[in-house]
Amino acid sequence: MKSDFALTTPRLYLRPYKNADLLDLVDAVRESTASLSPWLTWCTPDYNQHDAHSWIHASAQNWLYDVSYEFAVFSRHNDAFCGSVSLNNLSSLVNSAELGYWIRSQTQRQGIATEACLVVSRFAFEQLGLTRLEIVTHTGNLASQRTALACHAKFECTARNRIMMHTQPIDGILFSLIPSDLASAKIPSALKVSQP
Repeated sequence: MKSDFALTTPRLYLRPYKNADLLDLVDAVRESTASLSPWLTWCTPDYNQHDAHSWIHASAQNWLYDVSYEFAVFSRHNDAFCGSVSLNNLSSLVNSAELGYWIRSQTQRQGIATEACLVVSRFAFEQLGLTRLEIVTHTGNLASQRTALACHAKFECTARNRIMMHTQPIDGILFSLIPSDLASAKIPSALKVSQP
């Protein structure tokens, strides 16, 4: 993938993580532990630069070998780091992936997750050729469920033992997106490969 690869919307640009994002990532995670730690076990008050460096390095390897695609999300207005959207658990057997996302506390409830997920979903369908995306949320994570529905994902089921949380299996809410679902979604811009 080119170093200047980015997905853009009117408000956001998304690109692979870089080492320069390390401090922004640490700040965002520490700021957001109250809202994110119930759902993301790695989101703790002691998240540090070593953790961020390991994540950024692993993400670069994932991109290099097409294992998964993690996007750092930034505001086009002020270049502020807003959070992350990822395509992971790619399966060539069923031509699908999981769509995951988190947004830092100070930029939550602004539609950023929805906007970022929609443009990443289109990247998944149009550029990667996937035919199904799954969003799996905790049963109590209503904000994440609202984002899934705002992206026109369809509720499929409560999947038993679908999420591992502190080494224990728990139920998850499963949503799916297929290419035709995006036909009725307002995707704010065309995909672009560009330097924002």
